[in-house]
Amino acid sequence: MVDGPDAATERMLEAWSDRPLTVVVNERSMGGGEARNIGVRAARSEWVAFLDDDDEWLPHKLTRQLSDLEATSDRRVVGLSQLITRSPNADFIGPREAPREGEPLSEYLFIRSGWFKGGGRVQTSTLVVPRGLMLEVPFDATLPRYQETDWVLRAAHAGARLVMTMEPLSIWYVEESRTGITRSFDGDWRFALQWIRERRHLMTPRAYVSLVLVRVGGLAAAAREPKGAWMAWREATGVGRPRWRDVALLLGKWVLPPGMRRRLRAR
Repeated sequence: MVDGPDAATERMLEAWSDRPLTVVVNERSMGGGEARNIGVRAARSEWVAFLDDDDEWLPHKLTRQLSDLEATSDRRVVGLSQLITRSPNADFIGPREAPREGEPLSEYLFIRSGWFKGGGRVQTSTLVVPRGLMLEVPFDATLPRYQETDWVLRAAHAGARLVMTMEPLSIWYVEESRTGITRSFDGDWRFALQWIRERRHLMTPRAYVSLVLVRVGGLAAAAREPKGAWMAWREATGVGRPRWRDVALLLGKWVLPPGMRRRLRAR
């Protein structure tokens, strides 16, 4: 899937014409969510997996995840795996834990189990999903970010079960100076708050409180906008009682410079 004309990419793909590869080039950029939906509709296999252009799969990625997924009799499943987040400072492997029996998905994803990373994580290039489920619950084409997290929450709400492979099978390359979709939204706490409010019905109160404080408050800190931190606090305390770790993380994002936080995370 090429999301909009890209001559260099198209030439490279033409060199692979001897491979069982179907190339779809959108006439214009449709955005990440809809581009993936178009790819799913064009696919013909029982399972679909995603690989963003700035990520990498380990060679045995699909074999390993499909082994776990096909061991279940259920076809309403979402396959995820551990991820290597690779930056110039360090590699981080996460999530460190699989969901516990009976643990709500939103609490697994959003309640922090450590100082720098949450308990769970959804990243597009770790997903392996039945095509039928993707057709039933497509990506939200209107979202410029949070697309994969939003999709997993809605899929779980529709009855899908998470199958986590506890082995790092994908690499996400994070460049500190990179500009792109993710970097262009740094500090956009207003959009984050709007999205979280719209998906409140998909989260437990504990997960909602944690996500609002850490995500919205953190983005407000990046933008140095105290109004965002205040709105995050008011929204969170209106739903439940914040956990001390979330409050400490929010304060840390305001007090510690970004460079110091990166060094601490690397250590």
